[in-house]
Amino acid sequence: MVQITTGETLPFDYLTVATGATPRLPSVTGQDLEGIFCLRNVTDAIRLKSFIRQRNARRAVIVGAGLISLEVCEAFRRLGLETTVIYRRDLPLRRLGKDFAEQIVMELESNGANFLGDTGLESFEPTSSGAIIVHTSNGSLESDLVLIGIGVVPEVSLASEAGIELGPTGAIVVNEYMRTNFPFIYAAGDCCECFHRISRKPVYAPLGDIANKQGRIAGANIGGQNVLFPGIVGSLCFKVFDLEVASTGLTLEEAEKVGFKADSVTIQGVSKAHSYPGSRELQIRLVTDTESGRILGAQSVGGDGVVSRINALAVALTGGLSIEELAYMDLAYAPPFSGAWDPIHIAAQQLLK
Repeated sequence: MVQITTGETLPFDYLTVATGATPRLPSVTGQDLEGIFCLRNVTDAIRLKSFIRQRNARRAVIVGAGLISLEVCEAFRRLGLETTVIYRRDLPLRRLGKDFAEQIVMELESNGANFLGDTGLESFEPTSSGAIIVHTSNGSLESDLVLIGIGVVPEVSLASEAGIELGPTGAIVVNEYMRTNFPFIYAAGDCCECFHRISRKPVYAPLGDIANKQGRIAGANIGGQNVLFPGIVGSLCFKVFDLEVASTGLTLEEAEKVGFKADSVTIQGVSKAHSYPGSRELQIRLVTDTESGRILGAQSVGGDGVVSRINALAVALTGGLSIEELAYMDLAYAPPFSGAWDPIHIAAQQLLK
């Protein structure tokens, strides 16, 4: 039985828990002031946009430097807001490597945004004019609005109270059919864990495409089918101004942490043939298992062509391809899209050396 807030109880044969995630909050004084926002859904976006318009906002502070924060930074700058990003670590997306993270900061600053690394949030304070004072470990900033974007946590309170098993990530444990430890209760989306096909470990990956796939598979199995969710290879991408950033699989550090004897190479290439107009620089980092030769991950940053290449490498990861296979893989070639030797080929061949 499910009991709802009215006191009514609903019987069920099958139940799907899809409670999603909630924004992580910093637990500082003043975080509930008017003008401080989280961005989790369309309603949040409408409220934020209305506030900017109604208050004629000119200054914004973003707390955090994850994917959502950086994308919103671009949106704020395009609206003409003076925008400052504060982040407790030295660089955003440090997981991708210091070199790639520095390119993200350069892109922010070349588009008029201010990035303050190694800066901790301490509190918020209202002013008589309706502005907000943001107190940090590196001084105070005055702003018309604040976006808090420091991540999300799985919403699992209801599941936990019901005795549904939670995993090491804090999210709900599900098997490949999206079933929980109760055979008639399923879970899908941002409230549950995923199996990472490269690390072979459970991970928390609250992304919309994964949630869609999990929901469809849970529904299919409840409907009598026998569909498996095979897990993820950890692909993600985002754009900040004119810079594409994407990643799949494991970084070198992550690969070594889970026990692989790994190596990596980083190459600089171009998105199109050198002779073709509009070609822009990109960098690709490939990570490989030195014992098996299998590709373990890839990260890339550049002007364009980054996401398409990471998607190709995600397929290579899923298929368990080796660096030798990648080095001569039959990729589609035409000068508007790549050189005769694609940056993927070049990176793989560098690793073979």
